[in-house]
Amino acid sequence: MEPVEELVRVRVPDRTIEVRVHGVSGTPPEALLGAFPVRVAGDADAGFYRAHDAGTSGGIAEAFSWGGLTSRKRITALWLFLAPLSLINVAGWMTPTHSLPARGASGAAAASSRSRASTVRDAAMSIVTLVATALIGAVAVQAAASVLGLMTADAAVAPGRAAAMVVLAALVPAGLHVLAKVGGAPDDRDRHDDPWGRALALRSLALAHLGVALAVIALVGWAVTLNGSAAASTGAVVGAVAVAVLAGAALTLGTAAVLGTRVAGSDAAHPAGGPAAVVGAAAVVAAAVATAVRDDAAAAATGLTAVHFVLAATAVIALGVAYAAERRMPVRESAGFSVSFAALGFFMSYSAFGALSYALLAYGSDRSVRAFVEAPAPAAMFRLVDFAAVVLTCGVLFIAARVVGEARPLAHAGDLGVDAAARVRRAVELAPLEVRRAGPGMLIAAGVLVAGEVLRIGLPSQEWAQHVGRLVTEPRLVVGAVGWLFVVYLLVRVCRGRRGALVGAAVAAAGVAALAWLLQRAGFDVLSWARVDRAESGAPVVGLAPESHGSPTVLGGSSPVDPGAIVATAIGDPWVAASGFTLVAVTVALFIPAVSVLWFVLSASGNRESRRGVGVLWDLTNFWPRLHHPWAPPPYSEAAIPALERRLADLRADHPSHCIVLSCHSQGAVLGFPAMRRLLADDPTHAGELRFLSYGTLLSAHYQRLFPHLFDDARLRALDDVAPGRWIHLFRETDPLGHPIAALGPASRQASHTPPRGVEHVLTHSSYGYSPEYQRALDDLAAWEG
Repeated sequence: MEPVEELVRVRVPDRTIEVRVHGVSGTPPEALLGAFPVRVAGDADAGFYRAHDAGTSGGIAEAFSWGGLTSRKRITALWLFLAPLSLINVAGWMTPTHSLPARGASGAAAASSRSRASTVRDAAMSIVTLVATALIGAVAVQAAASVLGLMTADAAVAPGRAAAMVVLAALVPAGLHVLAKVGGAPDDRDRHDDPWGRALALRSLALAHLGVALAVIALVGWAVTLNGSAAASTGAVVGAVAVAVLAGAALTLGTAAVLGTRVAGSDAAHPAGGPAAVVGAAAVVAAAVATAVRDDAAAAATGLTAVHFVLAATAVIALGVAYAAERRMPVRESAGFSVSFAALGFFMSYSAFGALSYALLAYGSDRSVRAFVEAPAPAAMFRLVDFAAVVLTCGVLFIAARVVGEARPLAHAGDLGVDAAARVRRAVELAPLEVRRAGPGMLIAAGVLVAGEVLRIGLPSQEWAQHVGRLVTEPRLVVGAVGWLFVVYLLVRVCRGRRGALVGAAVAAAGVAALAWLLQRAGFDVLSWARVDRAESGAPVVGLAPESHGSPTVLGGSSPVDPGAIVATAIGDPWVAASGFTLVAVTVALFIPAVSVLWFVLSASGNRESRRGVGVLWDLTNFWPRLHHPWAPPPYSEAAIPALERRLADLRADHPSHCIVLSCHSQGAVLGFPAMRRLLADDPTHAGELRFLSYGTLLSAHYQRLFPHLFDDARLRALDDVAPGRWIHLFRETDPLGHPIAALGPASRQASHTPPRGVEHVLTHSSYGYSPEYQRALDDLAAWEG
């Protein structure tokens, strides 16, 4: 929300207090009020400000600046590491059902069927969150093993290092548990029907996930370093029993607590949450002791690779079940969003895991950087990493192509940019649908990977099974080449509406390809950075020991690519393109985000403007309570909504003769809506003084589509039904984020996009105060008497 006082002076009516709430990006109070704002309540993170001359004439304008909750502290830079968990947590809230359970049901049988579908869907999404936690445990073990040199050792390693690996890995979930407590403050109240303030449920859920992560670390850390020659010893058997019993108990208790956590109704802690964490910690101690008393330990690569594939298979099955259940739930038009967002979160998790894998294992490798990138070991683990990077990159390219193609950036912008703004608005409206469309594709790709590996393991003696498995799971053979089709599709969509630009892009691409072909014909290997040895050469990969070339590895793979697969499929030079796209995808999906995060954490986080830019991400994803995954970044709503609620109540008490207009822009309306509902639920007499003015918000578009159980028409209409006329909503046809609210009827008004004198561009998402409809709505609300 940009300044509204510079060119058009907004006059607050007499005996009226307007509380302005900004949207994303942490708009400062001086931009909402003008120069010299003074804080009158709250703190620097979420404070209420007035102009220094407030009240000298007319009404009072007050601003609620909450941007500090997501951008003020430097610690928020570390939340970037939790972005995948944030997506998974948001996905859990995308329940395709109505706010009123009985709505849409045609008979008792239909209602019962939909209730069962809802139960199955919720259980499947809970399993997904548990798999995400288990993945964190497995990655923690892998990171600790890499640091201690236990990943690719050819000989047995000292048992003390295996014990250190277990203890070091256990510090990761413990650190996440602590980091998730920095910021956010559930208010321990359960008298409302919204999901905020459920401190007891969140506390037990966090402990349950901690117990699950510790149990996974104990099991995986003990099992993957077990040397086969010592597995039958008495000490190994006793250790196995102790670790299995304690870890199994922790997993059982943690799973029960997660499945039993309630996101509606009264706030209550699940009794199994705390014991799960205690038993999980005991399992870690038992695993550390069991590994310490061994005579020797084995390298961890084989077991960890198997663990990752098991987790991937579990996530695919759970998400598939959730998708099938959502198709049977009441709001079918909202089905599939949660699965797509969760799948995107999982692929982001595997990309982060891949960046960590490449960095740690390359650092500990005695081979050259080029040799490690071309032929990383262990091969099967990096086949999974490369596959995830390729699928994620293709998914992002598809979403970008669909959204950008709808916006048609090269097409004519129209007078003052009106046409371009309208196209961007349509593109933003369709963006969630494109994410939902890409989600099943990523899920199918993950299923293909799991099926291919199962085929290779299940039929080790069948040559056809091995070849088919390699073709569908090895990105550097065929799958990676498909990625270039998504690049072409993006270029075509970007050039939509400009045939000349499309022809120019095609000519440029053909020229680059021809130049590369000519250089290759001349003996200059342009793609040497992306090439592994050809099958017919028979030469070992540079930097890889000759005896390891083509040797079997875990899950039937070979390092780096089995030459037999290339010969059998007659793939020669064309597969270099697949290898090239794979390494491009690894760079784009793994290394660039990882380097960007580290740069921001170590450098740019000291700049508040940089933190505000990244804070936009948290403004959009961290609104929801962490009742689906407790290690997502803390939600600002847990502090902002109660603060806004208290301030409105205080203003009502301090100024009983004034009406109070809560004026919310964009994401601010998503905060203001539950605050208004809480106030009216606590004391209906507030209805006489409170008004609600929203503008430029996605309440009826994205939020109603993604979260119908909290923002459907029934909920939106209920706020206005208490006293019709209290809520006025403004939108523009050129605002990409501003859409009408059909439930309000004529109270949903279209604002002009014509700019005032001195502004040379069409009005879009900001500066609603420049439109005369804003002043008119403010006057109407001030004059409303119910």
